Order: sequence, then structure tokens, then C-alpha cells
Amino acid sequence: MTPDKTIDIQDWMVSEEVKIIMAALNGDARHALFVGGCVRNALLGVEVSDIDIATMLMPEIVTEKLEAVSVKVVPTGIEHGTVTAVHNKKVFEITTLRKDVATDGRRATVEFAQSWLDDAQRRDFTMNTLLADCDGNIFDPTGKGLADLQAKRVVFVGEPKQRIAEDYLRVLRFFRFHALYGEGKPDEQALSACEDAADNISTLSKERITQEFFKILSVHQPTEILQLMFDHQILSEVKFSAYDSEFMKHFCIFQNRYGLAFLASRLLALAGLDLTNVQALAQFLLIPKVFVKDIDAISNILDLPDLSSEQNVKVAVYKFGRVTTAQALIIELIQDRVMNGFAPKALDIIQKWDIPNFPINGDDLMREGFKPGPELGQELAQLEEAWIARGFKL
Repeated sequence: MTPDKTIDIQDWMVSEEVKIIMAALNGDARHALFVGGCVRNALLGVEVSDIDIATMLMPEIVTEKLEAVSVKVVPTGIEHGTVTAVHNKKVFEITTLRKDVATDGRRATVEFAQSWLDDAQRRDFTMNTLLADCDGNIFDPTGKGLADLQAKRVVFVGEPKQRIAEDYLRVLRFFRFHALYGEGKPDEQALSACEDAADNISTLSKERITQEFFKILSVHQPTEILQLMFDHQILSEVKFSAYDSEFMKHFCIFQNRYGLAFLASRLLALAGLDLTNVQALAQFLLIPKVFVKDIDAISNILDLPDLSSEQNVKVAVYKFGRVTTAQALIIELIQDRVMNGFAPKALDIIQKWDIPNFPINGDDLMREGFKPGPELGQELAQLEEAWIARGFKL
């Protein structure tokens, strides 16, 4: 292949770990190239976090060559040609070129290939087919990836319906990628194919649906992409009548403004601040227990007197923690229960207030004549509430 474009050599392309791995795999030939997200992000000027490598070499040869230079190799997906290389705590996913033999929308049977184009044609979007070497040379095996990336078009490789039929998770990936990298109107063919395949999402495991949907909900401003999904009947089961897209929009604006993006509270906003709806989400998503705990805490704070005074903020922080109080504060800001002018002071309290410990315990009460049992616990709880009400003072 001849390069289709050359960019400045990126720091990650010539890091010590990368040089060792690429030298071991390539030798005097071009047997391995960077692929996918790292190439896409380098072209966009976006930070590169994960480095994936595609190679003509069989997995056992990859393992042999890397272990010869003291790189640890883990056979994480050996049946699909993927191994994970670990060196100096840096992780690289290395996959042998493949082409699909059979697919059922959930998993694929593949065979190894020697063609960069064959491998590109089984990938999801043209922008993810781009390849690069350590000298900054960019290769575009489909001839479309660079143009689509430059135009910020998220376009399936080949026929959208066929690509989606290979893995129905690509429906959700299309909307996530459009939210992150797309501009303007989404590709009409892709939208139509996604809508036609929407019912098949339910055949996927909850784990895969949850992982992709949480990534969508985590984008800087998910409101528009959620609306686009709901308009095309994509996971429309998670849209409740109580869901208010304007509320979600403003909620995310405040989260981003104060650096307080928090996924659990976005789920609560998606559920229209209704705990019954949050429970209903569990039919389609795997909601972590810590999310449920945080959502319950936010709801409990919203049941307290509003966070429009220093004392009320401190009470919420003392009883339910800093993070959940900050999320509840944002909700009350949108609901006009807290004035914008007080928000910076409230956030300062949430972040910096030294949370006190209740200075009385059961031993203190027993020295005053209380006996162990329910009455002692009740008295202790009443004393703590009185201490809180007095501004955390005896």
C-alpha cells in the first residue's frame, strides 16, 4: 500500500513501548499497522488513549515475537485472532487481519486474512478503517475513510443493512459515533437501516446494550442524539412520559459547566426523576448497585428542604455525601428551588466543608443510665437530629 496522507509523527507513535512492539512485529516488512480509534483521533487532533494494532501475522507468531523481546502477551480473544500485549503497564490490543465467514447479529465466525482491504471491509464505519505506521503515514484501504472523517460523516462500510446484520450493537454504535464525531444530518441510509434493525437490539446481552448506551448517555450533551434515537424507534422503551428533553439539556449544561458530569444522575433525569421509571430501566439495562444507591441518595436529598441555605446544604452533605448533594443542587437550580447566585457558595460548601463527626455515642448514654436496646438507639438518633438542627453544635 502507498500512503494516502502523512501527518506529523505523534508522541504515542514513537513511545518506548510502541517502538519495541512495532519493531518486533514488523522487522524489515510492514506486517503491523495502527488501526481504528487511535488513527482516527490522531487525524482529528483528539487525545489518543487506546492503541490498537492490526497485523498480517498469526496470533501464535505475534506471541512468539513479542515474548522474545520480553513483552507480556495475554490471549484475550485468541479464537478471533486477538491478543493483548502489556509492556511497562501500557496495554495494546493486537489482532490478526480477518474476514467474516458467518454472522448472526451477535457473534461472528471469522477466518484469518492477508489483505488489509478484506479486514477493512468487515469493520463498522469508514472512519474506523484507517491505518497508520510509526512514520505518520496514513492508509485508507476503502478509499472513503479519510473523506468521511474530514466531512465528519459517520458512514457504514459497504451496505449498512449488511454491516448491522453482522452485529446489531452497531445500531447503538452508529448513534454514539454520530454524537461524538458527526456533524450535520446523519447518513440517511444508515438511519433507515438502524430503524429497520431496532427490534433486534433486544437479542443482545444486557451487558453489551448497557455498555454502549451508557457511552451514549455520557457524551458531552446527549439530548439531541437521544431524541434522534427515539425518533427512529431505537430503544424507545427507555423513553418515559415523564422524560423532559429540555430538563436533560439544561441538566447536562450545568454538569459540564461545573465539571460535575455524573452518569447515575443522568439516568435519573432520563427517568423523569421518577424512581419507578429507574426500576423499569432494569428491564433493558444492567444498572450497577452503586448507581441505585446514588440515585436513592439524590432522591432523598430532593425530599429534604431545598438547598437554598448553608445549613440545608450541610445537612444534605452530612447525610448523603458530597457528590450526590452536588447533583441534587443542579436539579434544584433547574427547578428554580435554588438561585443561580447561591450556587457557587453551595458548591464551595459541598466541596470544602469539613464534615464533622457526631460527638456522642452509645457509651456516653449508658454512662448516663441508658441500657442497651432500642430506646438507646432512638435517643441517640434524636440527639443527633437536634445536634444537626443546631448547626452541628451541642
